[in-house]
Amino acid sequence: MEFTITAAAIATLISAATSATITLLISRTNKIKHLDDQLDDILKIAVQYPYLESKSFTSTWNDKKDTEAEEYLRYDLYCTLLFNYLSRLSKHFKYDKDKIDGYVAAKDWVRLHKDYWNNPYEDFENIDSYDKKFKELIAEYLK
Repeated sequence: MEFTITAAAIATLISAATSATITLLISRTNKIKHLDDQLDDILKIAVQYPYLESKSFTSTWNDKKDTEAEEYLRYDLYCTLLFNYLSRLSKHFKYDKDKIDGYVAAKDWVRLHKDYWNNPYEDFENIDSYDKKFKELIAEYLK
């Protein structure tokens, strides 16, 4: 059985490869845009409620998290948004710390919110909610 490749077959292969490459590039661009949009949303919350990014406030989490005060309920939700975002970002960059840190100051954020991470409102929330690689990455940032 003889196998010959025609010009039409070559053109079809080139077209398919080009289409697949473009689709992958568009998909990657859309993922980055989605991550950018999520980051913007988190930063807008922090601008609206600056105490959420204040060390003098975040350091009181352990003592005040059970008070039902609106600020601490907001902080709990804010941190959930933040760590969910960092988890998605980490997956996108395949847990490569250099790439993550080149995109956003993750280490600074994790360290600022370490009390929340180590002592969430619901026991075991962070242990049960995130994948192993992300939890290992957070542990590295907290060393």
